Amino acid sequence: MTSTHESGTYYWEVGAAECPHAPEPNIDTNGEAWDLWSEQHPVSDDVRICLSAPAGTACLTCSAEDGEMVAWDDCHERAHTKGHGTSEQRARHERITVDAAALECLERECEEFFDDDGEEIPGKETCSHFTSMDICAGCSEEPTDANEFPTVVAWDACPQRAPIAA
Repeated sequence: MTSTHESGTYYWEVGAAECPHAPEPNIDTNGEAWDLWSEQHPVSDDVRICLSAPAGTACLTCSAEDGEMVAWDDCHERAHTKGHGTSEQRARHERITVDAAALECLERECEEFFDDDGEEIPGKETCSHFTSMDICAGCSEEPTDANEFPTVVAWDACPQRAPIAA
């Protein structure tokens, strides 16, 4: 079975020392306080987590398979970002500049693409949220129909880039 391995933030469970919030309020006696508390403590895999207590960046697929957090750096499917791979792949480690923005902007759902009446502005290609980002061509994935928004590796994080001469 082939699955996509992607990074994501893992959070500590409610009650962990890293959770800075008070214990869960009683919903029957203080519904408003419980609503506020529950917004910061959603259910994930049948467990309440604390959004204010990130445990770190993990591989979501490996973590789901193992039943516990697997750090993104320990993902067994990330060999291409650890310098393994064919010489042809390693030879393509070069800096390229791409446009980067939030998913809302990439999908043209940002409010800047619409006028005051809610109509799409003709010919508007980008919004002010777009920025340029230097990435490694060898470590990053190419966009495909199935992977419209691929995983990218920042140029500074490429393990194969040549050291900068002083």
